[in-house]
Amino acid sequence: MSVRPNIEQLNPMSNEKLFKAAPSIFSETPIEGVSNRYAFVPTHSLLDTFRASGYYPVMASESKVRLDENQGYQKHMVQFRSLDNILRPNAKEEYADIILTNSSDAKASFKLTLSYWRLICSNMLHIPSNVLSHHSIVHSGFNIEKVHKAIEEITSYMPKIEKQIEAFKNLELNPIEQKSLASAGIDIRFDKDTHEVLTDEFLKIHRSADEKPTLWNVYNRVQEAMIRGGVKGRNRSTGKSFTSKAINAIDANIKLNQELFSTVQTIASLKMPSLQMSA
Repeated sequence: MSVRPNIEQLNPMSNEKLFKAAPSIFSETPIEGVSNRYAFVPTHSLLDTFRASGYYPVMASESKVRLDENQGYQKHMVQFRSLDNILRPNAKEEYADIILTNSSDAKASFKLTLSYWRLICSNMLHIPSNVLSHHSIVHSGFNIEKVHKAIEEITSYMPKIEKQIEAFKNLELNPIEQKSLASAGIDIRFDKDTHEVLTDEFLKIHRSADEKPTLWNVYNRVQEAMIRGGVKGRNRSTGKSFTSKAINAIDANIKLNQELFSTVQTIASLKMPSLQMSA
């Protein structure tokens, strides 16, 4: 029996802790100057809806803003985990979580995203949600039933993604396939006309658990390089070396993650044509 590392558990957060992490969750009014037709729905009003559905907030964050007048209204994110997974924190290698994003500046609708939190390294892997009809909920005409339907739909989709992940774990990539996935990750993360990054930078092994060249392990190596930064490269125009920064912006993090996951799905379908990778 393998022994998993004792990674610090993400515990349910009270409203007080959520406020400290991301005050914009608790904005009671929209930003000044929005249209009277804008139907403002505060994010905090949905917290108990998730809790009643068996999903509890375990992490929250908000985007940084440059202007003081935008403070408190910016894009924010709440990560929800099922009670089953909270009560058995070491039962799985990865957890299916629901990510809620919203803002109070009339620039974004509610969005619910299915993501997987990898225990061994705290990677957050965002799953493309284009197949989900309820993943985006506009403020106008909002009603709480839409949130219930979105949660139900995402929950029903989880077993399909878990099946795909198990397939990823059982597929080994040869060196050419590994470099192709790394190259795709570089394309997603950087402008290759400007930035030169070697595929080895995206294939570095940071823990023994990722040594075996399975699609799942290589995917996680590439994802870490893409999101956490620390990748060394060269600017083609100036010839100067650079080290990439972490992707902290909420929208960019989700977008890059989803593009990479779609790429991994494509590789899996090519290696196992009989496997139905689509939902």
